[in-house]
Amino acid sequence: MQLRGAVVLAALDWNFLRQRVHHLSTGLARAGLKVLFVENTAARPPRPTDLPRIIGRLRTALFRPADGGEPAPENLQVYSPLAAPWPYSTAALAWNYYLLRRRVQRFLEGEGLRPEEVVLLTYLATPLAVRLAEDFPWARVVYDVVSDPKLVEPRLAPFEERLLRRADVTLFASATLLDQYRDRTKNPVLFRDGFNTELLDAEVETPPEVARLPRPRLLYIGGINRKLWVEAVAALCEAVPQGSVILMGPVARGEVLLPKLPNLYVLPPRRRYIELAGVLRAADVGLIPYRPDPYAGAMHPAKLNEYLVFGLPVVATATEELELLSRHYGDGSGLILARTADGFVRSVEMALERKRDLTPDERQRFLKDRTWDACVSQLLDHVM
Repeated sequence: MQLRGAVVLAALDWNFLRQRVHHLSTGLARAGLKVLFVENTAARPPRPTDLPRIIGRLRTALFRPADGGEPAPENLQVYSPLAAPWPYSTAALAWNYYLLRRRVQRFLEGEGLRPEEVVLLTYLATPLAVRLAEDFPWARVVYDVVSDPKLVEPRLAPFEERLLRRADVTLFASATLLDQYRDRTKNPVLFRDGFNTELLDAEVETPPEVARLPRPRLLYIGGINRKLWVEAVAALCEAVPQGSVILMGPVARGEVLLPKLPNLYVLPPRRRYIELAGVLRAADVGLIPYRPDPYAGAMHPAKLNEYLVFGLPVVATATEELELLSRHYGDGSGLILARTADGFVRSVEMALERKRDLTPDERQRFLKDRTWDACVSQLLDHVM
């Protein structure tokens, strides 16, 4: 079988925080495949707090700006469908499928591809994704599970079951998710995130809004939403009054209420992924203060790998998956886990001590075998 293209149904937009779907899509394009990256088509009905995202989608879909943020590599096209944001409505599904099918057909015809030469890689288990998976004779259908979507939208359950039956390969970003799904999956594969070592070579200055903050700088990068363990963040601010606790990412206003503390700094995400290098170099500790609940507990946080690339000690919630990763990486990685808010404070103090004891090279020793290029090669091995 010759694989020449990929259609990626992402659960995120192209210019959202850089995640696994972006790295794999970019890697497939660099490997020579023609890639259609379909931005998020929604897994649940909209809420009032989603209005800024809806406006942003309309702006992008109707007139994508010349400076669209993150550049797309050669061979990769980004599609922002004007999807009706009601994924379980019969009328909305019909409209959304009409738009998606028409764009996919245009992509295939424009690139001279047959569906039998194309892999469908989906991060969604919505009625729309299932219909697209079932209606084309794809070379392979791959379902990539990075979290349990049913914990966000229970109505996804029957559609995910159909997708699991249709998928030729199901990837799991964490061993915890693999264990949860194993009995319902015909070809499960543990497929952990890669390390983007290219960030180390980026000649990027530290943003002035970060450079002027007092040390130690305790950094969290990622979505500021319901996953964030606010009590641990507040305890950390109070315990390190001379330092800076930095939260960098988009804020989901309806999901999280942040305390107003003098050394808590909430900064917007960087416009381009490469700019994170300047932020990570200026940090002293990487933070993953996730709530210890089933949703966050099964995740492999992408930010962990970005912290480790820069040799940062990392303090994280002792979730089920992070405990497995801690044993997998070993003590030299600098990953320290905490079970309580007070324990989070003590772990940060320990991390600052360890930073003086271990060089970044010692903490980075296991990165080279799991770059994103290596992950893409493994993905192609699974679908060829």
